[in-house]
Amino acid sequence: MAEHHTDEQQLESLKHWWKQNGMQLVLIVALSVGGWYAWQQWQGNKKIKAEMGSLVYIEMMDIASQAPLNNLPDEQREMMVEKSQILKNDYANTQYAHYAGLLLAKLAVAEKRLDDAVEELQTVIDNTEGEELSYIAKMRLARVEMARENYSQALQLLEGDMPPEILPSVAELRGDIHLLAGNQPAARAAYQRALDTLGTEDQRLRALLELKLNQVVSAAVSESDLTVGDES
Repeated sequence: MAEHHTDEQQLESLKHWWKQNGMQLVLIVALSVGGWYAWQQWQGNKKIKAEMGSLVYIEMMDIASQAPLNNLPDEQREMMVEKSQILKNDYANTQYAHYAGLLLAKLAVAEKRLDDAVEELQTVIDNTEGEELSYIAKMRLARVEMARENYSQALQLLEGDMPPEILPSVAELRGDIHLLAGNQPAARAAYQRALDTLGTEDQRLRALLELKLNQVVSAAVSESDLTVGDES
């Protein structure tokens, strides 16, 4: 009998708890399940959108590869730019929109529209901060600024932390900028740093860096000989 009363008390307690908390529990479960399905759907849509963006970018690349960018027929050039605008407008949150910006910058450089190239590359940098594409865009922008003889701006773009795998290329580019700016000691130090950070597997780049370093050293020695000769 006592057990029967205990069961009834437990049942009444359960009813009371359910009355107070049942709807809240149902709502929590419904929101959780609904949120899970919404998340899955969002992920699916995101994947589909990325795949569609990749197809547009492939079409853009195919157009760009049909002729040198500085000699691309007007019709193909317009199609290429049109594809890039589709990527920027309809797939702005995908990497392919940034890839389109890099390719448009390359087109602008080929056509000697350096200001337009700067604008495209800066947009990529602003929207990919901390990502791999950001470092690629910074290096390309540094080359454009070097071509515009804005050497200090070019070097500034290469400051700060960089991924270890691109340090040799960054140091090499710094050397190129210093060399064009007429600072041979800084160029020599940058090329040496590039060699010091380069792995053993990339022999072709090592040979190129050694050639650049030797040319800078030879030039420095020649200048030193000329100075000594003038003094004597």
